[in-house]
Amino acid sequence: MPPLGQPLVTLLLIIATAMVQLVSQLLLDRAIAALPRARPGWFIGFNKMAFTIVAVVILIVGHLVQVTIWAIRYYAWGELGNFFNSFYFSLASFTTMGANEFTLSPVHRFAGAVESAIGMLMFGWSTALLFDIIQRAGRE
Repeated sequence: MPPLGQPLVTLLLIIATAMVQLVSQLLLDRAIAALPRARPGWFIGFNKMAFTIVAVVILIVGHLVQVTIWAIRYYAWGELGNFFNSFYFSLASFTTMGANEFTLSPVHRFAGAVESAIGMLMFGWSTALLFDIIQRAGRE
C-alpha cells in the first residue's frame, strides 16, 4: 500500500506537467506571432516550414521539461540508480513505450502508469497545437 502522501505528490506532478504544457503553448503563440509573414515572391512554403519547425522545437523542449520533472521524482526515490536512468525511465514512461530494463518498487509503480497516461494527454494536446499552427500557416 503506497503512503498517503504519494497520491498527493502524483497529483502535483500531473499539475506541474499540465502547467509546463500550457507555458509551451503560450511560448508557441508568441513565437509564431513574432515570425515574419510571407511576402510576394517568397518561397510559397516558407511560412508553413518555419511555423512547423518552431512549433516542433518548442513542443519537444516542453515535453523534455515535463519528463525531467517526473525524472527528478524517480531519482529522489533512489530506485533507478542515477539521474540518467531516472530520466530514461521517465521518457520511456511518458512516451508509453516503457523501460523493461528498469522497474519501480510496487509502492511506486502507480506513478509510472500515471506518467504514461499524462504523457498520452500531453502528446494529444501537442498534436492539436501543431495541427493548428500548420493550418494557421496555410491561411497566411
